[in-house]
Amino acid sequence: MRKHQSSNRMAVILTACGGVLLLILLVMLIVRYRAVETELDRMLVESLTAHTEEAGEGAGYLLHYAETVLKNTNLFITGEAKAPEKSWVEPMVHTFNLVDDRMDLRYLDKTDLAAASWGREDPELLGQVLRGEAVVSGILNDTDQGDCYVVAVRPVRWNEQTVGALVARVNADTLLRQGKHSTFFHNVHSVIAGEDGRIVYGSSLGLQGLSLTDLGAEDGLTQQESEAFSAAYQEQTSGSFSYAVGKGRNYTAWAPVSYNNWRIVQFSLSPNVNIERTSMMQTVVMLVSLVICAVLAALMWRQRARMAKERMRYAVLAEFKDTLLFEYNCEDDSLEFTSNALDTLEIENSRISGVLMGDGSLSVFHPEDVVNVRNALKNAVNMLPDQVEHDRIRLKGRDGNYRWYRSQYKAVFGSEDRVVQVIGTLTDISVQIDREKELREQARQDPLTGLYNRAGVKMINARLEQISRGVLFMMDLDDFKSINDNYGHAAGDKLLTAIGRILTETFRTDDIVARVGGDEFVAFLSGSDSKITAEQKGQELLERVRTLRIEGIDTVASVSIGAASAPGCGRTYEALSAVADEALYQVKNHGKGGFLLK
Repeated sequence: MRKHQSSNRMAVILTACGGVLLLILLVMLIVRYRAVETELDRMLVESLTAHTEEAGEGAGYLLHYAETVLKNTNLFITGEAKAPEKSWVEPMVHTFNLVDDRMDLRYLDKTDLAAASWGREDPELLGQVLRGEAVVSGILNDTDQGDCYVVAVRPVRWNEQTVGALVARVNADTLLRQGKHSTFFHNVHSVIAGEDGRIVYGSSLGLQGLSLTDLGAEDGLTQQESEAFSAAYQEQTSGSFSYAVGKGRNYTAWAPVSYNNWRIVQFSLSPNVNIERTSMMQTVVMLVSLVICAVLAALMWRQRARMAKERMRYAVLAEFKDTLLFEYNCEDDSLEFTSNALDTLEIENSRISGVLMGDGSLSVFHPEDVVNVRNALKNAVNMLPDQVEHDRIRLKGRDGNYRWYRSQYKAVFGSEDRVVQVIGTLTDISVQIDREKELREQARQDPLTGLYNRAGVKMINARLEQISRGVLFMMDLDDFKSINDNYGHAAGDKLLTAIGRILTETFRTDDIVARVGGDEFVAFLSGSDSKITAEQKGQELLERVRTLRIEGIDTVASVSIGAASAPGCGRTYEALSAVADEALYQVKNHGKGGFLLK
């Protein structure tokens, strides 16, 4: 009996132990399941958030890219020394329109602006453009085509007046389609909302004007959850939120667009999840998939941007038939001409590699110009976004003879505000150069200094017709009459001769230096209106004259210099000399021996 009771007691103990073990195993399974559920929720939210941020960045990049295309197009238009007219602007704009099929680029003159549908819908937007402001609109409705769109508008100015505008139209659906949807969900819904949580655009009808909380209430969002969601949305420009819906969950994420305080909002329900929630292996697969998708998305986006840039480049270059164009790629150190250069220049391949760092052959350039070409390309990394430089170079033609070309070029900036390319035009100016040579022959040299006489003024005007940028320097010797009176005219002539030598050594051989009066000199620095370069030249002249010593003259010589830049102060010698002369006399009235650039 006692043995039987002992056996029963042992059975109870074993049963209890087994029950406890089963309970422990059950608790462990539940904890494990909850851990998997929590981790899965976290990964789902992170996945949707990452793709939403990509969509927001993509939409913002598209609008920024539209503004950049407008800005670059405007630089090409205003860089020409003629008024923007529809007859020649529209064909050029058409080439830029081939850059990206996600936008529609147009040029509107003032008549077209008055009739533009977006201007009628938003008169204030039109007013800003007419006042010279670049703008990006809100969501606009096209009743004729039955869709919604956004426009980026940049005014085209001429003589400080708005004469037209460049307009890039982007469909609102296109903004929503930037980036890839999370591969973890079958269906992801996207809308554009304002910072107040109201929807400004959704692909489905009837969404515009609704608040996100109203939309969530239709899926079972409670009042408490609605308040929590509103607080999170208001406090964070980028974030996520999830809540229970029936037997599943709703996942929502938002990210900024960087324009108009818009945000891309994406949401999806858990029944659309592509995985079994109880499988640890599939959790791992999801994590790996997330990494792979992120890498592929980054590679695809980079490739797409590169292809768009290439399409833009070749579309623009192919449009110009009467002018040679070139592009220098800073990354691979290559110089490439448009295909029509093969018919004009003595080159067998339109692309030259190793221009600066390698042994690239630059035989198409005149030997005396090769150093200048390399220096110009090397210094292009320091150019400003709106800076346009001019120069003159000689290129060998198919007939073996060298011809003069005017070079006009600017820098192209990449995503990190770093110069990645230099693009420009080459225009044959051999006829103008021949005319300048005739003027040089007509311009008798000043017998004392060896510089050009007043006929050099005609040469400066001819140069301004070829290259509209430059700086005119006007220089007077201070107290020159007293030097002649005290030391004699022979000593004065020595001083004038020395000043002529200083000017010749300070300026380039291609610049124009002339003696236009007894002690009056002018010099024209062509191709650049850089304030820094002009200041350096002016200070160099002051210093060299200050340290000049002439036999028979005990006093220290000094000069007063006034300067004016083209095209800012004018496009002719007469206009520039009037401004430079005013600057010169300001220096004279403030103690002499100084330099002033207008």
